[in-house]
Amino acid sequence: MFNASMNIRFPKYVVDRETIVSTTHGTPNALDLSALASDALVKNRKNAWIQLAGHPGFFAPAGPTTIWKRQPENENTEIKSYQQLMSDSVRDVVPRFHREVRYNDGVFIELEDLLEHFNDPNIMDIKMGTRTFLESEVRNQAKRNDLYQKMVKIDPNEPTAEEHANKAVTKLHYMEFREKGSSTASLGFRIEAVRMSGETPNADLKKVRTKEEVMETVVRFTRCNYTICRHFLARLQEIRSRFESSKFFRNHEIVGSSLLVLYDHEQNSNIWMIDFAKTLKVSETLSHRATWCIGNHEDGYLTGLDNLIQIFTDLTNCPQAGSDGDVIHHVNKDI
Repeated sequence: MFNASMNIRFPKYVVDRETIVSTTHGTPNALDLSALASDALVKNRKNAWIQLAGHPGFFAPAGPTTIWKRQPENENTEIKSYQQLMSDSVRDVVPRFHREVRYNDGVFIELEDLLEHFNDPNIMDIKMGTRTFLESEVRNQAKRNDLYQKMVKIDPNEPTAEEHANKAVTKLHYMEFREKGSSTASLGFRIEAVRMSGETPNADLKKVRTKEEVMETVVRFTRCNYTICRHFLARLQEIRSRFESSKFFRNHEIVGSSLLVLYDHEQNSNIWMIDFAKTLKVSETLSHRATWCIGNHEDGYLTGLDNLIQIFTDLTNCPQAGSDGDVIHHVNKDI
């Protein structure tokens, strides 16, 4: 482990526990480290910070091409995952892990800054899997009024007659109900957020639920660029192939992980698997496609990847899809 309190340099940056101040070009730019955290929040050295979606945490620029991601106290789940992934078949489809760093009583992992490969990119964060909660989060069968109130506010018809009488639901029922509100339960993934070049991020996409709605969102994101869609399809197929041969994922459940999808106006494009804070080792051998029930640890990651690949296959096989550089003018609504 690297101890950052021992002779470390921060070129162009002054760092304390709360704030990073960039002194590039002599213009101070304070960045609050308490911003939402996801691997989709990265520092593009050519532009400004770009924030898409995620959970509370911390990021900081580490060097010309790397970032620091703060780790939760007393947890090393993501550190262990990245350490093992660097020698696994998926090592080329995840950010490069450099080291674990301790600084000012905090623990960080230093990762490749994926945005450094692009110039003001378009970015999509896709949350993978048929569930986004750990089994440990829903084992308690206590019925809760607060979750009942949240549920009926969204859909008064969702609770059973017994739940209505008790005015309470279990967390399991509530979490499964919440997943059905997006494409997570039906397709095995959901579009978490999108940021188009030069625009502010749009994180209000959790209600994009049907395959048609997902297709329309993807078409808008890619701007119907056939070449980019074809590149994304090939990369998704590569990720699936590497995933299926991975020794690591054979016995690890993957919850809350995302695919980070990027391209820019120069036709640079790529996709990476990111965010392994809820990736846990299990005793079972997982298919990542089987239906989940409490105790089997199945996460539906490959179910989501299969469906995502099918969407990009349909896009590139569309009768009116063009050749290199052309656009897709039409989407078949019967997919």
